[in-house]
Amino acid sequence: MIGLEKRETKFNTDKMKVFTIICILCVAGLTMLPFSCDEKIKKLDHEVMVKVPESELYVRVRGNPEKPLIVNLHGGPGGYSGIDIKLIGPGLEDKFLVAYLDQRGCGKSLECTDKNLLTVEQYVEDLDIVIDSLRKKYDKEKVHIMGTSWGGMYGFLYLLTDQTKVHSYACIDGKVNSNYQNHSLIDFETNRANEILQTSISEEQRAELVHIVSELERIKNSNFAQFHTDVNWMKHEVPAKLGFNAYFADTSKIISFQDVVQDTALMRLMNYSEEEYAEVGEKAEMVNTAFRNTPSYNNINIEPELKQIKTPTIVVQGEQDYVVGKGHAELIYNALTGLSTDQKELHIIPGVGHCPAIESPQLLSDILVDFFERKSLKN
Repeated sequence: MIGLEKRETKFNTDKMKVFTIICILCVAGLTMLPFSCDEKIKKLDHEVMVKVPESELYVRVRGNPEKPLIVNLHGGPGGYSGIDIKLIGPGLEDKFLVAYLDQRGCGKSLECTDKNLLTVEQYVEDLDIVIDSLRKKYDKEKVHIMGTSWGGMYGFLYLLTDQTKVHSYACIDGKVNSNYQNHSLIDFETNRANEILQTSISEEQRAELVHIVSELERIKNSNFAQFHTDVNWMKHEVPAKLGFNAYFADTSKIISFQDVVQDTALMRLMNYSEEEYAEVGEKAEMVNTAFRNTPSYNNINIEPELKQIKTPTIVVQGEQDYVVGKGHAELIYNALTGLSTDQKELHIIPGVGHCPAIESPQLLSDILVDFFERKSLKN
């Protein structure tokens, strides 16, 4: 029987795997350009730093400046935007101007060690400043937004404070109801463990599964206050013992830390050295821990408030997404009661998990381009 101490020790040795997943969600050397630069060329590739309270945020702006601007929100909390340039950039950058934001404390943005600044409220304020800065610099009346995983909730949180600056919104494998998310995974794993317990297995495996069921029950009855260790155990350790992957339907598509650093073309595209990329992992751990050990974040539920959304919205989810819960996209779509059926869309991508940008990039790109182009024409 595996005790809690042993489980936590194993988790600590597995942090690189957690960082890899966080970085995945996030979903040629360049000269840093001042934000006041007015240069406009046919195909832009700018790195800019935007000042926000007590920090500066990194934004990579790529694509056609004559086209509508899309602000990309990576996952996490604690992810980064660099890899999104490879995953979703090719399908979007010819038709749009895409701003890849590294959120506070993440990626190439300045490190943040003050947990009081790693909050939902601060992130929403940061995003408003970034959007205003980009609108001014690139002469855009409004922007489009797309958010993946945590970024999906982040986008909705922003819209609930101000919809006047946004043409349309794409939520990709996002969440709005943390209790639904947490209990979906707990219930799925509990049921799967109990099913295996009904089969002929070794006594060692039986003891391990009994322990898993007991721990899941403990977590389910908690208030998710100190959730960082528990949620990562649920997402990264338990699935392997139960014969599934919480993030991927096709595990051959997983991108590891070493996969990234050994891909010299990708590292050049993201403009990272190996040392800089390792620091991204340290930042990810800091930011993710700060959010995940905050009860208000772990229990946030904005599902009832989605009726206030008047911005055209598309909701996309992988069919086998156990991270936010397989029915979360439909829950979001149904909660958008302030939108008519021609103002909202629901797309479930078959045979895909929590990372459609990795498992099905072309289909995801086609869905997003079609949506954003139609909403841009209407505006």
